[in-house]
Amino acid sequence: MPKMLRRKGPVHRRAILFIDTSGEAMVRRAVAYMGKSVEAETPESLSLLPQEGINKDTVYCAECTNGDLLELMEKIAEIGLPVRIGVNVSSEDSHLLEYLMSKDVSIMMAADRSMKEWCEQFEKAEAFQTYMDPYFQPYFMERYRSLHRQQEQPKEQQMQLEIDKARTVLSDAEIRILEKIIEGKSNRRIAEECYLAVATVNNHVSHLTKKMKANDRTHTIKRAIEEGWINITQSTDSRRY
Repeated sequence: MPKMLRRKGPVHRRAILFIDTSGEAMVRRAVAYMGKSVEAETPESLSLLPQEGINKDTVYCAECTNGDLLELMEKIAEIGLPVRIGVNVSSEDSHLLEYLMSKDVSIMMAADRSMKEWCEQFEKAEAFQTYMDPYFQPYFMERYRSLHRQQEQPKEQQMQLEIDKARTVLSDAEIRILEKIIEGKSNRRIAEECYLAVATVNNHVSHLTKKMKANDRTHTIKRAIEEGWINITQSTDSRRY
């Protein structure tokens, strides 16, 4: 059986900027352990990198929480740094994975690994243009299968939120959550689709419920209808069963 050929050494000479959500400075410690040059960055100092000069042999590392990841990724995209983006997240944070796949991320590493295992995976990652830690493969395999299992059911009624009216009371973030509630999504599902932590969604639901003087999620829909925020239309699907 022929052996798989693998390039030796890094494919690209671009520097790597890692976003580390482990909360334990895992990337900095691991890269230093491997004897590589590593520099810690803050969201503020990232904007200065183009002026200061980027060393291709240095691994830059910015640490943040899962809740701040979205904002940090947008900031990096704004700056337009000439680097490969790597992200270190727990394989349990499945709600972040699809978001990361939609962004310009070259390396996805699992923070669940031991230091030794992480270093071994990072060495592999350096040899490829893009790299995903095998820890994430079960999630994406199941996600792929579920997409093929889903069958869209015809809807007898459709409810559409009038955003301009809702905006007189709710923030844009709360409006997005309310739209998902109207679609019948659970808080966990909303978190996955909006790339938010479940705790963040819970807070938004609590705030918008109070603002709308509702008792619970179901009551918020009733209140939205009473306030004239929702248009209800009949489905045009004419199939009979």
